[in-house]
Amino acid sequence: MIRKTDPQTIAPYLTDGSNFSGGSADEVIIPESVDELIIFLKSNDRPITIAGAGTGVTASCIPESGLIISLERFVELGNIINASVDVGPAVSLAQLNDYLEPSQYFYPPNPTESLASIGGTLATNASGARSYKYGATRDYVLEADIVLADGRALSLSRGDTIDQPLKFSDGSEESFPEISYTSPKCKNAAGYYVRPGMDWLDLFIGSDGTLGIVTRIRLKLLPRPASFISGVLFFESEEASWHLVSSIRNSDDEFINPCSLEYFDRRSLDRLKNKFEDIPLDAESALFFENDINLQEEYDLALEAWFDYLNGKGVLLDDSWFAQKPNDLKRFHEFRHTIPVMLNEENSRLGRIKIGTDMAVSDSHLLDVMRFYKGELLKRDIDYVIFGHLGDNHLHINLLPETHQIDQAHDIYNILVKQILEWNGTVSAEHGIGKLKKNYFSQMVGESSLEELRSIKKMFDPNLFLGRGNIL
Repeated sequence: MIRKTDPQTIAPYLTDGSNFSGGSADEVIIPESVDELIIFLKSNDRPITIAGAGTGVTASCIPESGLIISLERFVELGNIINASVDVGPAVSLAQLNDYLEPSQYFYPPNPTESLASIGGTLATNASGARSYKYGATRDYVLEADIVLADGRALSLSRGDTIDQPLKFSDGSEESFPEISYTSPKCKNAAGYYVRPGMDWLDLFIGSDGTLGIVTRIRLKLLPRPASFISGVLFFESEEASWHLVSSIRNSDDEFINPCSLEYFDRRSLDRLKNKFEDIPLDAESALFFENDINLQEEYDLALEAWFDYLNGKGVLLDDSWFAQKPNDLKRFHEFRHTIPVMLNEENSRLGRIKIGTDMAVSDSHLLDVMRFYKGELLKRDIDYVIFGHLGDNHLHINLLPETHQIDQAHDIYNILVKQILEWNGTVSAEHGIGKLKKNYFSQMVGESSLEELRSIKKMFDPNLFLGRGNIL
């Protein structure tokens, strides 16, 4: 076991993608085996924060006090067996994708940050552009080995439901408490997942490092598509792109079955024009789409079906981009990932704080939420950019206030949250709650439900050691 106590060696573990400051830890513990981890935990009496790759944006891996446990040595990649693979929690998405590249399989969840660790994506139930068709991390976790804060260990598999007691390695058991709270029925990464009859495994996915330490994950893989039809569609109005998503959902054409539908508003395009000069001048919005094709011989039929389908739907077809070769696909993915990078660079250059949302609603409120966002934002003089997963009704509203507008930006955020919750939506659809969105989560679930969720936390971590300051 490696132990770091020098403040200079601890400092790199006190940052993540949120730019949250003020973290503090006495020590970093780096176990090299599960046994080492268990032995340490059985004698530990300090708060614990689990360190991942540091790509999260809610400060969940930044400790308030106590110690950090880094699983950076847990980087095993097992053989592909029965369309699944065992991975250590410190394996990154990029490493997993490279490992799978020569095989006939792929791992569908594709969060923007490819350096994110698999353990971190499990902790937040991360998703990505392809979640419209393929879903989030939760849909691909088959098994997990977990160690609790007191050193008790358990292995969970699909089919181990909360209707039956949970059995630990030392022979002890726990039963799921009787609670009335249930998670919202939309894309969601806010707090503990609770549904009647669910698997125990689902409780730990999205728990932000507050219930247990995951040491092994078995992931489900899917057969790799033969190819993808991909493109960036430009629209003569923003509403035209919103309506296209609704139309796609209702299409019965076998070839109109995209896995990605990513949205960019006019303000996104204005910035992207600095790098992509062939964006049409009159484009008011854009959709990046991907449609997987299982059989290469069906590619031309599918492409023709898309062209026919898009006619008359407000798409600037002559000016839109369609992939003709592998480099085009790479360019379109670059287009999709560029806007958040550009905003981060812009904010850094101007010394500006970005206030970003991560909310989502159910399908029935797609047009409602888009009109609501635009209506509220146009009332103010704060700069903003909207992009994100339109197929999942999950947009990122990036408020870009000047220094004197920060309070006003937070007021706007509160107005947005209030309406989203009236539509039974979620305050976090992919990034988790961490330390930064606890107040919104409290507003989302209410005090009585918070007490129920605290009873889950205390069942697994009675001393409240793990992930202090996260979620609750």
